[in-house]
Amino acid sequence: MSANGKILYVGKTSRPVALDLVLEDQGYQILTAGDVSAALRMLCVRNFEAIVVEGRLLHENREQWKRINAIYPEMPVLSIAARM
Repeated sequence: MSANGKILYVGKTSRPVALDLVLEDQGYQILTAGDVSAALRMLCVRNFEAIVVEGRLLHENREQWKRINAIYPEMPVLSIAARM
């Protein structure tokens, strides 16, 4: 079990290596969801400290993002640029 908890990465591309290097070094476990639907399912069964999401996915399935925000209003969400 990690010392600091879990981070949920939501992205269609593989997780940025820098994310692993920084967060895993700090004791976080990073789990990945390929889209917002999978993220919502994972949030319902696990506790996460924060969500890191590819910025372009914030514009997909807005209703599901609103639902996540309503259920987890204190959950930090960090948007990052996807690799080109």
